[in-house]
Amino acid sequence: MKLSALSRDLLNSLLDRAEQPDRRTVVRVRLDQRQHPAYYASDDHSARFNCHRELGELAAQGLIRLHWQKWEEGNWLAAIDLQPEGLQQLYQLLKRSPRAQQQVLLEEQLAALQTQSGWLGSFVGWARSQLAAQRSIAPLKLDDAQHNADLLKALSALAELTTPTLERSLSTRLFGDSKRLESLRSALLSVLRRHDPAAPEFGDDDWALLRSHKLDRAPEYLALAGPLNLELQTGERIALGTIEPSIALSAASLPKIKALESQAERLISVENATSFNELLLQRPANWLLVYTGGFASPSLIELLSRIRQAQPQMAHYHWGDLDAGGLAILLHLRKRLGLVQTLAMDAASFTAHQSLAQALKQSDRKRLTELRQEELLSDCFELIDHLLESDQKLEQEAIDPQWVIAALRG
Repeated sequence: MKLSALSRDLLNSLLDRAEQPDRRTVVRVRLDQRQHPAYYASDDHSARFNCHRELGELAAQGLIRLHWQKWEEGNWLAAIDLQPEGLQQLYQLLKRSPRAQQQVLLEEQLAALQTQSGWLGSFVGWARSQLAAQRSIAPLKLDDAQHNADLLKALSALAELTTPTLERSLSTRLFGDSKRLESLRSALLSVLRRHDPAAPEFGDDDWALLRSHKLDRAPEYLALAGPLNLELQTGERIALGTIEPSIALSAASLPKIKALESQAERLISVENATSFNELLLQRPANWLLVYTGGFASPSLIELLSRIRQAQPQMAHYHWGDLDAGGLAILLHLRKRLGLVQTLAMDAASFTAHQSLAQALKQSDRKRLTELRQEELLSDCFELIDHLLESDQKLEQEAIDPQWVIAALRG
């Protein structure tokens, strides 16, 4: 018997009730608009009547019992009862395994990963505990063994990445399907946000979080401008500063760089593309500019770290948005690189350009208040206080590059 989606949904709800632990009462699903909106949809009455016909056939076979709303028999259902002798037939009809079997299979899948450590080990331990306690295991799905197998396979692969990897490439290697990993992306992010201790640093920037685990959707190129010389493993030397106005260095080329040097007076990292491009056209020739594109990826952190090691006396400044996101990006840089000074990210810069400021959202205020507790941002507390008191924030693009140049020279 072929069932409609609406009938399958109601019958699966019935089996869900039957599988509740220690159930002693009648297995019954009471229909209401919140739990079963499709049944009450006003744009397609035929779906409801088809459902009535299908459920009526099952009721005639003695698998279920239908209860109609008073004076609405044949028109609106009130509840559905499961007849004890119908349980196994409904499992077969819906091609569904009993919960006990589903649980055993998932326990076996998780047990295979019980030796994992770090965020993946934390997730596996949490999922096994949730399963044992009959609590939610989302983003795992007890009734979808294939989804669970694919998700656990993807998580294991993500935990083992050591070099930047493209999502579609990894998906093809794992599943023979370039788009399967995309369909699992929200589940991957859910696990990382719950179990990766560093995840809160990236706020709601999904791709920044995935890049921190070496997964990206496109090849990464690191845009920079200014004096920087590279020596490759082959012995070849390249003077990037001779290429005007800027150059994009492939992240994949970093392992091929044996050494680098710079005669720059300042290293400036810039958060947004517009500001980076405007500043590189007006910067002093002895400034080395690097574009972060939001949160710095692991590859960019490696490049910045190597530049700083090669030229330890060169000061590193960061210019970004005067808001919670910009300060979170600054904090991320400081946690990984140590001292990074601010450039045009202070109360004076905000006040001078306040006519171009935007109103804070409630989420902005919450995040700014949290950042106000970060000791690594103590030099930014005055700015944070200004933002909260004025109930405003300022985009980096509102500040003219000449203001930035003057601020550093002054």
